[in-house]
Amino acid sequence: MKINWKLKLAIGLIIASAILYTIAYFGFHEPDKVIFYIVIDLAFIPLDILIVALVIESLIEKKERETVLEKLDMILGVFFSEIGDELLETFTKINASSDEIIKNLENIENWSKKDYQNAYKHLETKGVTFSPSIKEEEIPTYINELKSVFDGKREFLVGLIENPNILEKDSFSNLILAIFHLEDELKYRIQPEEVDIADFRHIVGDIDRVYSKLTLEWLKYLEFLNNHYPYMSSIALRTNPFNPNKDIHVHD
Repeated sequence: MKINWKLKLAIGLIIASAILYTIAYFGFHEPDKVIFYIVIDLAFIPLDILIVALVIESLIEKKERETVLEKLDMILGVFFSEIGDELLETFTKINASSDEIIKNLENIENWSKKDYQNAYKHLETKGVTFSPSIKEEEIPTYINELKSVFDGKREFLVGLIENPNILEKDSFSNLILAIFHLEDELKYRIQPEEVDIADFRHIVGDIDRVYSKLTLEWLKYLEFLNNHYPYMSSIALRTNPFNPNKDIHVHD
């Protein structure tokens, strides 16, 4: 078997150490000191392992995780640009929910760090309610509108699931699965005009599941942009899917 470079290096270092200790032992004629320093060096090995294994390695792992999460935040940007913002806007425009968080999202540019933290806590524990205000005769049109949001997006969503970085964030991977389920429910409604009130209530339940998770991820992404990429947060605020009066243009 071929000896890999690490084993060769280890053998070389051991031989070099043995030669140096032998020279010190016979060259300086002070065996007690040589043995003393050998014991001191050996005594330091457990501490060396502790420092490398627990401290340095944990710092490296933390840095690597931060890098992965930063890449995930970039993926989130693409996700919201491709489908996330459009889904939120399509949900929100018929949502008559009395949730204060949803109402306040219209003016999120004025939020403080505490506002974000309070919203996270509420969304993670209670979520938000999707309460559609829609007439029965408008349901087929709305179903078609929702289905159109997913047109051509299946491959993109599959690509997200296949990305290993997604596994680092359970909340986002759970959101993607919830979106897949909603898309499946809509896909099999080939004739939207056959969707009655009872059937629509079932779809509303699936939308509700996506709405809470999607809102939470949008908030986290927006705060990330505010903290790290203010120039990107500007366009995110101007295209705020919760603001019916949003305007992409910059005004004085």
